[in-house]
Amino acid sequence: MSLPWKVARDPYLRALALRHGLPAVEEAGFFEDGDPGNAPLDDTGWLSTPTELVRRALARGQPGDGPPVVLLATGAFHPVHDGHLAMMETARRALGDRGRRVVGGYLSPAHDDYIRHKWGRVDRAVSDRLARLAAVLAPTGWLSVDPWEALARRVAVNYTDVTARLQAYLGSLLDPAVEVVYVAGGDNARFALAFSEVGGCVVVGRPGSEETVRRWREDPRLVGNPRIVWAAGDHPGSSTALRPLPAEPPTPGPPALTLRLEDVRAVATLGLPGSAWRAFQEALLAELRARTALTSVPIEDQGEPPRAGTISLDPLLPGQVDLALSRLYDLGGHHLLGHVARPDHPPLEDQLAAVPPGDWILRDDDRATGATVALVTTGLPPGVTVTGTVFSLPEGPGEIADSRDFLLGTDDGGLVLALPDGTVGRAPYLLPAVDPAARAEIPPDRALAFSRAVWELNAEVFARTGLTVSDLPPPAGRTARVAGFAPGDLLEDLARHHTQVLAGLLQPPGG
Repeated sequence: MSLPWKVARDPYLRALALRHGLPAVEEAGFFEDGDPGNAPLDDTGWLSTPTELVRRALARGQPGDGPPVVLLATGAFHPVHDGHLAMMETARRALGDRGRRVVGGYLSPAHDDYIRHKWGRVDRAVSDRLARLAAVLAPTGWLSVDPWEALARRVAVNYTDVTARLQAYLGSLLDPAVEVVYVAGGDNARFALAFSEVGGCVVVGRPGSEETVRRWREDPRLVGNPRIVWAAGDHPGSSTALRPLPAEPPTPGPPALTLRLEDVRAVATLGLPGSAWRAFQEALLAELRARTALTSVPIEDQGEPPRAGTISLDPLLPGQVDLALSRLYDLGGHHLLGHVARPDHPPLEDQLAAVPPGDWILRDDDRATGATVALVTTGLPPGVTVTGTVFSLPEGPGEIADSRDFLLGTDDGGLVLALPDGTVGRAPYLLPAVDPAARAEIPPDRALAFSRAVWELNAEVFARTGLTVSDLPPPAGRTARVAGFAPGDLLEDLARHHTQVLAGLLQPPGG
């Protein structure tokens, strides 16, 4: 049988078509996505999907019958509500009742094209939707947001594309035994047909979908199929019922961002000349001014030099005692996992225990939420008293970022990330590993374009330098290697690869 190439490349739909013919593929909800390009479903180097919750669950090693399971649901999630969470919990229990071990779950919000097709307009940019969804999922402790469908494709895609890509991604980066099982609401019970030959699906019913579930549960192709689990659900929630009619979105002014400019110490490991570093910062300022209400602060204006008796948390302004700690995020930069020692520094508890007794002034770069200062003050040993706190930057609106956060391989630059191999790395505040809308106040609808532009600035910095992945500081080097880059790969080529991928995502299909 000759299959359309988009069906032939899909492991689920290909098997369905070979067994039951192409009409079954249409019944299962397949549509031509309108992109003439072949987006690879096994590209595991685009580090956008968080993995830490699944990795930790796998490491706990609890027993189960068969391979460990990761659940996946796709949809608009616009807005996400407790019915979506209840659906995932029901699916987890249903598999647990059958002896399967569920080690995590993902909700994959739809591409803007799907939102536009369904409701006629996009009233929340994709990065905003991702951030809101991540905030709702974080308290569950086992569910994460998968941004690949929304941010790494040019068009809306089939749910089986998302499933196949997540299966390849987790299998390559975490454990080849992991099995991704799709979760469908009762109103989409026909999706179970796509997994009748390969993979698996849990269909969770809800009030109003009883007839649809009955019709597909009694379909001869699904009756008694061990790959399909039917679970009763009683939550009536519907995003459509919760969402008001679309209205013209407000047009607020640009978000506020304070950028700390740094001296050549930021590129000491890379060995870049001061002229190259200054040129990068000037170009970065131009990109940020075009998108934010920017305030830039040179390093010489960032407060008085610390005096004796100061504990500094600010790597730019050392104190008598320096504490090296960072916030740790999952891939994507939406989910804060907690505080850790800066990569390749002693454990945080050891650093705190080594502070000598006495009265100390605590210094940080900015107040933000105050969580870092609170963590330090409560973790200091007996006999150490914090008598005051000073900040390098004044309190103000918006996010604070450092210029080194946007160039690959700067010292202590970029976001600290939990990597799939269990190590801790760093990556610039650029897609795919970090959403700049989440970490640098870039307007959510401009995250892709900003990332492309600044990756191009990275490529210009590294052009003709001969610097390779092996020249990166260890945290950045680990991230690059997990993404599939070899030690001898040129940093210019790495940056241009990201530029080209992002340029493709910004180009209309067929363009």
